[in-house]
Amino acid sequence: MTFKFSPMTEQDVHLIAQWRYEAPYDIYNMVDADIDDALAEMLDPRSPHYTVKDEEEQLIGFACFGTSALVWSSTAPAIYDEDQKTIALGLGIRPDLTGQGLGTAFVTAILEFAREHFAPEQVRLFVLPFNQRAIHLYEKVGFRRSGSYIQRSELYGEREFIEMRRDL
Repeated sequence: MTFKFSPMTEQDVHLIAQWRYEAPYDIYNMVDADIDDALAEMLDPRSPHYTVKDEEEQLIGFACFGTSALVWSSTAPAIYDEDQKTIALGLGIRPDLTGQGLGTAFVTAILEFAREHFAPEQVRLFVLPFNQRAIHLYEKVGFRRSGSYIQRSELYGEREFIEMRRDL
């Protein structure tokens, strides 16, 4: 499958906001999200979001780079971490495409896109511990666990995230 990347549009954000994952992955649904906040974050080029489409221009997923992929708040959106060599990655695939064997090609295409467009030395991402399916995929494409982070929020309380890193 060929993957095509494009900057996120307002229409794309509205489509993604309608995606519904089955439990326990329903935590990734944007049900409680304020669409105005989602639009502001996902359309901000300082920490860019991109759609990932297939050959028929069907939206199959997205990738975000920079502070919007972190599990804590940052003062201002940016692409690179403080070291200017590492970039945070967030991603999502359309719910009906999960478990269909697209993961390795999807993540590999995103990493190649990051290498070509941002040239980081390292990529990091954060994943919830229960999401063993994603952790296995990330390890398969070369990510290694590098730590954990406890996120505190009014909506979810305290949640642990596993940090994973990969050199590019």
